[in-house]
Amino acid sequence: MPTATDTPTPTATATATLTPTATATATFTPTPTAATHQFFSGVHNPAPSPDRAGPIGVAAAPADLIASEYCSFPGGSTRIDKVSCQGDFTTIALIPTPGGGGCEELYMTIAPSQAANAGFTPRDYFVTSGPNIWQIRLPNPPTLFAVIPDSGCSPDHTGITFDHEGALGQFAFDMIVTCKFSGGVWAVDGAGTVNAVGNFHSGGQIGEIESPAVVPRTFGPFGGKIWVADEEYPNTSTTMLGAIHAMDENGNVTLDVVEWHGAEAVLVIPQTPCTFCSGGELFQAITLNEQGPYGIYQYFPASFEGLGGNVLVPSEAASGTALVQFDGTNYVTSVFDMIPGATFEGASFADCDVPTPTPTSTPAATVTPTATFTPTSTATLTPTATFTPTATATATATFTPTPTATATATFTPTPTPTPLMIVVTAETFSSNKVTITFQNDAAVDQVLTGLSMTWPQATNGNLTKITMGATTIYNTSTGGGTLNTSSLLGTTAQRTIAANGGTATLTFTFHNNVSTNASNYTGTATFNPFGSVTMLP
Repeated sequence: MPTATDTPTPTATATATLTPTATATATFTPTPTAATHQFFSGVHNPAPSPDRAGPIGVAAAPADLIASEYCSFPGGSTRIDKVSCQGDFTTIALIPTPGGGGCEELYMTIAPSQAANAGFTPRDYFVTSGPNIWQIRLPNPPTLFAVIPDSGCSPDHTGITFDHEGALGQFAFDMIVTCKFSGGVWAVDGAGTVNAVGNFHSGGQIGEIESPAVVPRTFGPFGGKIWVADEEYPNTSTTMLGAIHAMDENGNVTLDVVEWHGAEAVLVIPQTPCTFCSGGELFQAITLNEQGPYGIYQYFPASFEGLGGNVLVPSEAASGTALVQFDGTNYVTSVFDMIPGATFEGASFADCDVPTPTPTSTPAATVTPTATFTPTSTATLTPTATFTPTATATATATFTPTPTATATATFTPTPTPTPLMIVVTAETFSSNKVTITFQNDAAVDQVLTGLSMTWPQATNGNLTKITMGATTIYNTSTGGGTLNTSSLLGTTAQRTIAANGGTATLTFTFHNNVSTNASNYTGTATFNPFGSVTMLP
């Protein structure tokens, strides 16, 4: 990740009253714990290499898992994705990318039930984009919720969390926002009103702050305070950069509370574990990975047994994730887990305090059995007897039935998920055309919304037209051997592939006869709601 070298200009007004010296620095050889991680979801932006990367921000709850894509290619908006129980992802919102596009770090959180005390609506999603805080309340489009009056929030890396503890006095249960390049900390209430809490520069020299959390009140001498990660903090007890700093509700600062090389985030381990429907409790964004897949990794509850109320600190400097505990005198660290080669960014525990949505309807199947009986010889039935679908018979009869089924069963069916899948079934290179055929095996229709492609310009010449079936969806002569577009012609219906086996053929027409070597091409097609599909090579 890029390293900022600007001169911060603090905008918050609080003054530190604590001496900014390290209060607890552990000096021991860390022992790895038994944490187990598992690759879960391949969230990524739809552009081909080298412009493709994994997620950057993550927020989780029992019924929600959302992520922001690191790179906005193609286009100038960052995609916010919702992840299914199986790890599939669907774009649910587009947030303007700082600077108009590229790879920027947008972080996110979900309002917990406690936030209602500060005027928020629980379950709302919030996403940072520089100084802008966007609110997502599905199915509505994103709306600008608040603007932080701090230039140090630009262009990105703005941290965001909620105070679950109610420990911040006048800012209890507010949204807490941090500005990486100025050191400013801000509180936002449910009306979008922004107030300064303090500035970490008031405690002395710092690096760049991000990824805050309000830690439990019982977590040592700095419990109930705002903790932030500073991966560039220079004044450690070793030559390794990185530490955690703390601030109280009055803006008083203590630097170097805990040291960890490349400290990226502060994650409070819940006292009562919750899981997403995948079974995972912690979800870690791996944006790039030199030794494995990038995407979202999950950790299961067994990794956190007996650790509730402690803190995890992932490292962006390949030092692994630290477990921070308070031993009664000092905060001590140990290695919790390593993912070799991985670039750690945002992470989130499934937040038990985010309520699950109330179903709009919960129909229960009712089985009404047909009884088979043998009446006694004295049975006399009245011909006007009635029978209703609720299995309540009105009859005057004197008989002793022997039913073969007597119960009315009420059950909640367990659906079998049908995984979303779009596959390329054919590629042809003939004359001046490249033809790609897609098959939609998902259970919902898919709409083509974007295309990215590279080709050998010297051989093929300009791309002149793209058709989907008989419909022209692109007719701008394009050179340079590269196409990135979400401006497609035709109606939505004309760019839709029907569910459950529907097919569609894209034909790319060039000025010259085309290269027949598939390895000379790259390409992805983006569908809504599925996401991107690699079509070439």
